[in-house]
Amino acid sequence: MIRFEARQDGSGRWRLVSRTRAGADVLAHEAGTPDLLPWRQAVEWLRRGGGEVEVVGTPVEHFHWVLHAADGTVVAESPAVHRDPAVCRIAFTNAERAARTVFGGLREPQASGGRLTRHPARLS
Repeated sequence: MIRFEARQDGSGRWRLVSRTRAGADVLAHEAGTPDLLPWRQAVEWLRRGGGEVEVVGTPVEHFHWVLHAADGTVVAESPAVHRDPAVCRIAFTNAERAARTVFGGLREPQASGGRLTRHPARLS
């Protein structure tokens, strides 16, 4: 099951999570920069496959992807959990597909009331 969670406390924090019987994996989350895009814009970039993806390595040889808008703004990123750059690129494709699964096609994403918005869907 794929779930989208967005905090409604003004922090701009959100995440796209894949839940399985064995646990959960964060597929994508808000950019780790001070100038966060509103979650609706960030998810739309991810869902449409727009922007440029950069695979970044860490000193401990893990990789994460970073999605940039045309102007260079960081839109979204993954946790640094991938041990191979090629697998990290596949993880980005999976996050795009999951975003389309949760929000369907290219329509405008909607949030419901409350502190945390959850949109469950199944990944096909």
